Amino acid sequence: MKVGFIGAGRVGSTAAYTLINNLEIDELVLVDILEELAKGEALDLLHASYALDKPIEIRGGADYSLIEGCDLIVVTAGVPRKPGMSRLDLLQKNAGIMRAVAKELGQRCRGSVVLVVTNPVDLMTYILWRETGFPRERVIGMGGVLDTSRLKSIVRRPTHGLVLGEHGDGMFIFGEDKGFEEAVRRAAMEVIERKGATIFGPAASIYRMAKAIVTDSREILPASIVLDGEYGLRGVAIGVPAKLGRSGVIEIIEFEEIREDLSRSALKLSEKLREIGY
Repeated sequence: MKVGFIGAGRVGSTAAYTLINNLEIDELVLVDILEELAKGEALDLLHASYALDKPIEIRGGADYSLIEGCDLIVVTAGVPRKPGMSRLDLLQKNAGIMRAVAKELGQRCRGSVVLVVTNPVDLMTYILWRETGFPRERVIGMGGVLDTSRLKSIVRRPTHGLVLGEHGDGMFIFGEDKGFEEAVRRAAMEVIERKGATIFGPAASIYRMAKAIVTDSREILPASIVLDGEYGLRGVAIGVPAKLGRSGVIEIIEFEEIREDLSRSALKLSEKLREIGY
């Protein structure tokens, strides 16, 4: 199993460490426009793998040839949010980055499953899918797992609620605890205002989704997926319950109860896609 990261910053490197600590991986690579950062993080992670008695091949650099042959690629590259910014404020800058990433992936990694983390994640997931031409089952956005984890941390008790829809202001809770929606929306910005960025929550959520894919567990998790008629929606990527496995999305789970909320959440995403030419 070979896993690649595009983006060797704080989220990418922390997620890479979490994966080598918890999953059986044969090879891990990191690609970043900052070549020395990618090489340094790779060397540090290599040392960690030996400290854990789980030595694997780990390399880093700026050359996209490193990601050839990856089974799973995690994309974290992009401009992060700053205090006072919404995820949608990142759209213009990160859309350009995502198109450049997609060009490389389309040429080199046509058999890979891609997990998109860059914000605004639903829009970046759609752009990467469109620009690579990959089957939609193999391009998955990470947002709902993190939002649902934040919900659990707020209610401080077991909950069956899932946070779905846009990974942003259009998110909504399916199931119990709907009264906590605004608190979930604010959760990330509280971290950003206090320490500058969210790191551990996203990294752990990447691990949850990567685990389902790498181990072919077919676990049902909230994930941003390009819809093609499900819930009556097309031409947009948005958070829905999905069964994940080695080939990516195995099945999209449809609940009639969320159709209206999902459609409302998708409207803003569709408008933003039109603004940038999709």
